[in-house]
Amino acid sequence: MTAFESTMPERTLSDNGSLGSVLADREPLGQKTNAIRWLQKQVMRKARELPTDFHSQADWESYRDRIRSELPAVIGIPEFPPLRESLIRAHIQVGADIICERVDVYVDEDYAIPTFVFLPAESAGRRMPGLVWNPGWPEDKWKPAYQAFAMRMASQGFVILLLDHAPFGETSPMKDKADMGMSLLMGMGDVLGISQLGMWAAETMRAGEYLRARADVDETRVAISGLCQGGMDTWLVAALDERFCAAAPLCAATTFVIHMVEMASYFANADSSPFPFGILNVCDIQHLHAAIAPRPLLVRANLGDQWWPVSGFNEIERMTRQVYRLYDAEDQIDFRAEVHEHNLTGPFADALESFLLQYV
Repeated sequence: MTAFESTMPERTLSDNGSLGSVLADREPLGQKTNAIRWLQKQVMRKARELPTDFHSQADWESYRDRIRSELPAVIGIPEFPPLRESLIRAHIQVGADIICERVDVYVDEDYAIPTFVFLPAESAGRRMPGLVWNPGWPEDKWKPAYQAFAMRMASQGFVILLLDHAPFGETSPMKDKADMGMSLLMGMGDVLGISQLGMWAAETMRAGEYLRARADVDETRVAISGLCQGGMDTWLVAALDERFCAAAPLCAATTFVIHMVEMASYFANADSSPFPFGILNVCDIQHLHAAIAPRPLLVRANLGDQWWPVSGFNEIERMTRQVYRLYDAEDQIDFRAEVHEHNLTGPFADALESFLLQYV
């Protein structure tokens, strides 16, 4: 008997003497030395334990409240001290009728979030709607498309905040932010119990607090949006923080189980930043989209983004629509996939503008 045969159960081999029949319902033995495959199976098992259907508001809200109660500690969302006055470094006119303020949004005595805030030069004496925009990986507030969109909305009476998420933009001094900066951020965060996505969530919540505290902003009309990892930040924060009146995650629609099982067969991200530790012990991405209910929600996927496998899009839409129907609010959501560049331009910018003008 060969070593390969000796690993097979004796009773099965004796059924008809065919090794092929033994392997028919098993993976090749080589997979038993594959740590990645073992972890994929744990991901699939954990995902199967999560609820997939909710038949009443009470059933859903019980689970949603558990997400809001448990998830911040599980994935490591840091708690910042109360908001204090933030430093406005510059106040510049851009074009004929737009102001850009360079604002350091207060976190504590050792950290402030660097932002650009675009707003109309004349507010007409009324409080204006606002938007927190989350750049993706490894982007920052200097991206021209984001500034152009901010000016586009400021010309229509909005206050738009573009922030730098750690470690990008002005939040770290090294040139190689996507490699060295991310390694430092995640390494120090991990030993403290703060995931990268948890850090971004805390920064976004603080940016929302800052906008709502401004005298020229209507605190009940501050929305949130972002692209790619900024889209992740959007569906996470909107699910946990009901003070955001509407949410529009762009190019960030799949599930963690699809990320780990399907995408791993053809692509691996440059780092583990999109995957906060322990999240599948509480929920998956579809549950967080659903937790935004019944507030207005715009979701856009991009078929060209292989790092956001479209196989997970249907489950996100299915569960989200099911939960919104519990509130008779399915008309508040808009799901669609596009074929476009990975940027806030074209159909993504147009859809976000229409969404903000309708709901915010």
